[in-house]
Amino acid sequence: MELRQLEYFVTVCEFRNFTRAAEVLGVSQPSVTKAIKTLERELNLVLIDRSQKRAALTEEGAAFLVHARRILQDVEAAKEDMHRFHVGAKGIVHFGLPPMIEAYLFPNLFLDFEKKYPEISLEMQECADSMQVEEKVTRGELDFGILLRAPGRCAHNELALLRSPLSLCVSAQHPLAGRKNAAIRALEDEKFILEPPGTYQYDSVVTRCEEAGFAPSILLTTSQMKTAKQLVARGAGISILPDFVTSTEKNMVRVPLADPLVVEIVLQWNEHIEKTAAIDYFMQFMRSYAHVHHQL
Repeated sequence: MELRQLEYFVTVCEFRNFTRAAEVLGVSQPSVTKAIKTLERELNLVLIDRSQKRAALTEEGAAFLVHARRILQDVEAAKEDMHRFHVGAKGIVHFGLPPMIEAYLFPNLFLDFEKKYPEISLEMQECADSMQVEEKVTRGELDFGILLRAPGRCAHNELALLRSPLSLCVSAQHPLAGRKNAAIRALEDEKFILEPPGTYQYDSVVTRCEEAGFAPSILLTTSQMKTAKQLVARGAGISILPDFVTSTEKNMVRVPLADPLVVEIVLQWNEHIEKTAAIDYFMQFMRSYAHVHHQL
């Protein structure tokens, strides 16, 4: 005896018509007829009188209908009861990202999380830079934020996800393309393509140049990394980008910096965040993510 047979039987009883029951169930009429005949053979009883225009229950069929309905109800009740073990996973997690993370790390992170916790909605907000992300987290507008900054000790409401070195990015024809490494001082006459002021990349690169004794000549500032990389590949200028942004690039050359520059990607959360099950699941996922992705 199968649940499908019971469902077909109950539906036929409700509509007193095989054709109408099949339409409601979304199956063919022969499938409904076959299922009920199989059920009758198993019980060795006639449940439905087919001699009349409308399907009529026999005495045995009326008695079995009570049991069939009770079984289906019990099955639904069992499903609902078991669902309570998943209900805590429902909810929305609000978090913000700077453009570089949104474009290069978020897609894979989102897909992995959605696969593991399909009932939790991730509401992502792209911010201008890490500073804006942090401000929104502090004000409680976001539950979580992902920041880019110099490596350092994390606060009690932060989790280091990964570290990535930054490399000099040049066209294949650039004189520095064949170097094993490049010093910042060697870039004094270059035209830089950077993220906008206030971002980690812009501030750290400008600071390094100033420490080397020159102010960088900035050709363009843009948050669109695709544009920046295309310009670099065509020889319009150079850039210094995290390796996680350029790891798959084939149209330009990546040269390690002689004096390494590293960015740390940090998850930050609001100190007064409500401890919902969805928040806990997200935290567990991010801790696991941090454990796996030590360095890109």
